[in-house]
Amino acid sequence: MVQYLYAGYSLDDDQPTAGHRELVRAWRTTVLQIAREEMGHLATVQNLLTLIGGPLCFEREDYPIVDADLWPFPLRLEPLTKDSLAKYVLAEMPSEDVLAKLGLTAEVDAIRHRVHADREIVHRVGILYGDLLKLFSEGPMVQGPFVPGTIEPYPFVATVDIQADTLPYQVAASAWGLGQHDVLIRTSTDRKTALAALTAVSEQGEGPITPDGDDKSLRTKVEASHFYRFLEIYRAFPESSEWSPARPVAVDPTTNRKIAHDRVIRGEAHAWATLANLRYRMLLAYLEHSFYIEAPSAHPTRSPRGALVSWAFGEMYQLRALSEILMALPLAPGSKWMAGPPFEMPYTLSLPPRSVDRWRLHRDLLCASLKQVDAMCAAGGSHPRHARYLRALHASDTTALDQIQVLIGV
Repeated sequence: MVQYLYAGYSLDDDQPTAGHRELVRAWRTTVLQIAREEMGHLATVQNLLTLIGGPLCFEREDYPIVDADLWPFPLRLEPLTKDSLAKYVLAEMPSEDVLAKLGLTAEVDAIRHRVHADREIVHRVGILYGDLLKLFSEGPMVQGPFVPGTIEPYPFVATVDIQADTLPYQVAASAWGLGQHDVLIRTSTDRKTALAALTAVSEQGEGPITPDGDDKSLRTKVEASHFYRFLEIYRAFPESSEWSPARPVAVDPTTNRKIAHDRVIRGEAHAWATLANLRYRMLLAYLEHSFYIEAPSAHPTRSPRGALVSWAFGEMYQLRALSEILMALPLAPGSKWMAGPPFEMPYTLSLPPRSVDRWRLHRDLLCASLKQVDAMCAAGGSHPRHARYLRALHASDTTALDQIQVLIGV
């Protein structure tokens, strides 16, 4: 999701011709919409973890992620280019059988060749969803608890572990769907609804799982997928020698001064990147906390869970604004590269066990943000609109802090 956000924000609609500006705006809209849909996928998977009593998971490795045994490619925060688009197409592509039925095999093979990836190297995301579908399918161990000595070649989710009473703790599209039909946030109460949720998410990413059905319906489903939308952008996207739709932003920017010098954010951009990392942590904390609170039966927007939803959406918009600011600032004084949001993971995403202490964590993060904003205001900046943004952020944080103090009981 953050890869796609970074790529989308990197697109520069300040182009010399009206035609180029129109193309760039359309591509940005598509890429950011795909990122929003990936957020829906993330929520659906957390709902499934909640259904089976598993721990929530918002963690990941920090960039650069290079584990070739798991990821389709080394995951990078990078501007949108023909090569990065090629990787997104391959990561989201459907099975070989679906590609063959639609006559896309030769085109996809050429894309593989471009990024030096054969069939064994590309671990497409669809394979992972295929395994998850098997986990929720009927199997020899699904009717009762685990019995030692009965391990099967493939594990299955036992029926006794599927808990319908977790539904109030799952997040629903009515609260989290941004009012968009295409943002799939599915709740589940049994094996059937879990399989339906996984199938819907998988098909939105890669298209149909199998080539079954007539060619017209198969093509319709594929053309709505992330795979095909990236493929369409790839087909129209220029080579680097033609014109550049993206800003010259850094690859995998970081605030960690122990990392290689050419990726470290310095100068004025460092304070903004620090603030962006803090707001990213706040977003993840709000998202995770929302799963710990049962959805109210009435007036959901005025509940503590409703406050978390509202703040989470607020952080999404804050990250967009901060990304725009960072991509207009140099990576370091005198650098030819522009900075970007580093999306660095915090040292922990663990929430305290007691409810009141979870609210205290949000309070502390808001206080840290206010301190950072105060320091940035005192230091001044190169753009008056940056100062206006910081004042507005300070005001909204102060309001949120007052609300949290009430929830804590102070």
